Amino acid sequence: MENTKLNLVALAALLHDVGKLLERGEVLSEARKDATYLGWCPQGQGFPTHLHAAHTAAFCDWLEERFTCLKLNNDRSWKGWCAGHHRNDEMGLEASVIRIADRLSSKERDEGQYYQREIHRKTLLEPVVERVFLAENHEMLATKYRYPLMRFTSRRGDMFPKKGNDLGLEEMKNADGPVGEPAQWRHLMAKAPLVKDYKELCKGLMDEIDVLSQKWPDLDLSQLLVTLVSLLERYTANVPSATNIRHPDISLFDHMCTTASIAQALYIFQNGLERPEIGLQSMDDAKWLLVCGDFSGIQKFIYNLTNKGAAKGLRGRSFYVQHFCKICGEFILRELGLTRLALLYNSGGKFYLLLPSNLKSQCLDARKKVNAWLMEKFSGQVFFGIGMAPVTAAMFEQGAMDSAWKLAAEDLEKDRMTKFREFFMPEFFEPQTDFDPTESCSVCGSRRKAKSKDKCQSCHDFEDLGAGLRDAGAILVVWKTGRESHIIQEALHLKRSKALSFPDFDVDCFLVPDRMVNAFSAVKHIDGECIFLNDKGDLPFSDLQLPGCAISSMYLGKWNDPKPSDGEVVSWDFDDFAKNARGIGRLGILRMDVDNLGMIFIRGLRFPRRKSINVQGKNREGWGDVIREESGSLQRKTMASISRMVTLSRRLGNFFSGYIPQLLTQPEFDRCRIIYAGGDDLFVIGSWDQLPDLAKTVHKEFKDFCCGNPDCTISGGIFLQRGKYPLYKGAQLAGQAEKAAKNLRENRKIALHPSHKNAFCFLDVPVVWEDLEIAEAIKGMLEAEIEKNKGIMAFLSQMTAKNKVLVDLIAEEKNIGKRALAWKEIEYYSWRWRTAYQLRRRYGNMKEREVWADALFANKNNGKEACLPVYSWLELPLRWTDYLHRDKGGK
Repeated sequence: MENTKLNLVALAALLHDVGKLLERGEVLSEARKDATYLGWCPQGQGFPTHLHAAHTAAFCDWLEERFTCLKLNNDRSWKGWCAGHHRNDEMGLEASVIRIADRLSSKERDEGQYYQREIHRKTLLEPVVERVFLAENHEMLATKYRYPLMRFTSRRGDMFPKKGNDLGLEEMKNADGPVGEPAQWRHLMAKAPLVKDYKELCKGLMDEIDVLSQKWPDLDLSQLLVTLVSLLERYTANVPSATNIRHPDISLFDHMCTTASIAQALYIFQNGLERPEIGLQSMDDAKWLLVCGDFSGIQKFIYNLTNKGAAKGLRGRSFYVQHFCKICGEFILRELGLTRLALLYNSGGKFYLLLPSNLKSQCLDARKKVNAWLMEKFSGQVFFGIGMAPVTAAMFEQGAMDSAWKLAAEDLEKDRMTKFREFFMPEFFEPQTDFDPTESCSVCGSRRKAKSKDKCQSCHDFEDLGAGLRDAGAILVVWKTGRESHIIQEALHLKRSKALSFPDFDVDCFLVPDRMVNAFSAVKHIDGECIFLNDKGDLPFSDLQLPGCAISSMYLGKWNDPKPSDGEVVSWDFDDFAKNARGIGRLGILRMDVDNLGMIFIRGLRFPRRKSINVQGKNREGWGDVIREESGSLQRKTMASISRMVTLSRRLGNFFSGYIPQLLTQPEFDRCRIIYAGGDDLFVIGSWDQLPDLAKTVHKEFKDFCCGNPDCTISGGIFLQRGKYPLYKGAQLAGQAEKAAKNLRENRKIALHPSHKNAFCFLDVPVVWEDLEIAEAIKGMLEAEIEKNKGIMAFLSQMTAKNKVLVDLIAEEKNIGKRALAWKEIEYYSWRWRTAYQLRRRYGNMKEREVWADALFANKNNGKEACLPVYSWLELPLRWTDYLHRDKGGK
């Protein structure tokens, strides 16, 4: 199939609803008076409806005027496929697949009344995360949060939802209940039409496209498509797609992208048939394939560092693997002849693709090529696994994509059980002889190194890469390398050592320093992509020099070591983070990830089922009263549509890969460095004393990001080590600390449901987040006493140590499996009256004594009550205080 035709189908499907943005902003409004444009709108009772289709058609003409690839294309019918998707008349296979894809992508919506009271200009986007349900968010009906109507960036104000009253929205009384007439619905709507805000978004989008067209009017169609995806995310990710429904939780961007994904795969599948028009509307045959690609062994590879100097290459090593995951997803799409729109999600070493099912064997062939390279490059340390699940039109329509997500995950686990099975030939098991067994790399321990060097070539490369990341302003990804890569090196004066080269995939990735970004006009017509980094990625095109290729952006974060007074840049090693810590000299490792993420995707998108209501002889789904089971609990239906699942994935990925790196630019975290942040987890190293505050801040910010939903939580763990202790061991122990945190609530029987985790482990003591604030308060009390009354800390430390021994003995003697029950046994043992005696003896001031008594006996501090008895986790603030006041070389 000709790539141009496929690109035009993808473009038409992507832009099919862009008119909604323009209509709400009253941009290109002349289309509403033009009979040609109105001809793309369906007719209802003698007048045109769905007027955004006219705006879409006008936008297509506007876009075509600016780019040669559209202007000179002989087939102009793509504009009709794009604008005419609401009409029932058929204009060929291309138009049909877009119309069907639009219906399948949006089938999860409830019915409504689109043009009542300018509802389309007053509705804001509702967060999907607010409605996620596992066990605790059980009575969530009417939501309280909305996203601000503004350009999407990685900044908090643009990314985080806000309460309706903070946005000046009207709150409807009895919003939980039934609505007799959908036109009466006005919960969390703007008091006046948001035309001005929409107009600003339209202007921003069209201005940036104008800048691009003035610089590169002859941009290739495939590269224009990628760039438009990036721009549409910026200007429509916070815009609701449907506004005629009770819960407008799908963004215009996600709806347009998933429609394009479905349409592209359907078009290729039907073209593979002898008669492409046959079975186009069938519901039960698996025309699509959901593919989950995942790289296992990444973390072990990144952290497999042993010795001094390892920190120099750690960031480079981490970036190398993460960026390769992105390259791999793109490589598979190129091997299959698909556009970027088949990529639903790519972050955290995992990606999801929506493919036509007739390309399954080609996908597996591409996977084999990737694993052959991984085997050669990393000796099997990293494995690329694939999980596949068939998808039917009925699954889209029923909002049952959670079953496909589950099947793909299960298939992935099976694939991991037989890693590299394609390569298990007799020669695979032959002993290697191309290394000296008496020598190894001083950084990673690899035997593959030259005799005259102390490090292997890979570690040298990773150090160069890490150094290049310090001042990188962009990444240039160049496919079909050779002459083009040489031209880029010459034009931008780049060294080959600053490039990631993947010769097996015919792609090079160049790190471009900030100072060279202004020379991008010299980069012309390459088959590649320019990824602007960090703050540059948030700048409008008018403020940038644009190369002649696809344009996108990402937030990478910086690894900038503190500068001494003389201004000389000093590269910190692990030991330096330890030496610069307050108190005891230790490097800290923080690991955090979202709790129950797999469960959220598989069964978390089940929303309350409502009765239908009858309005003027028509049934309106989703507007009646909620339906309850006999037990009184809400009856639920799956609403795991592809748009909703992609929205949730993308939002979480943006939080970790976009917002968290910005969070670490704050002065209070100046001795912390992100090694990895993406998908749903993060890994940070730094001076240990800053990490607890960072963990607490991430927890608070994630809670705000998720609208306080108790079913969307995050857990973490910190491990402390000396600077020369092997990082991979520290990473494992930090992972064990995180696991201890996740198991805490269930072990202590304070979980409302087995899925309830939401805890933190520090200094080998797991606590629930609610208790961390009280632990900090007790730490403050101890620090205040450390000079004038050192005895109280010594006593409490001895008492806590004895209690731990006693709990172990009781657990063994009484065969108590859960230590929480053993702690309960000693609640009124001798420690209690001994402590009371010590408080009375040491504190003559009644108020001071009562503060300590409240904390130790009543489990309270400043009116807040601890979830778990303070005496059971008192070791945490005691050790915390001790470490903060130890000498650097303390043990």
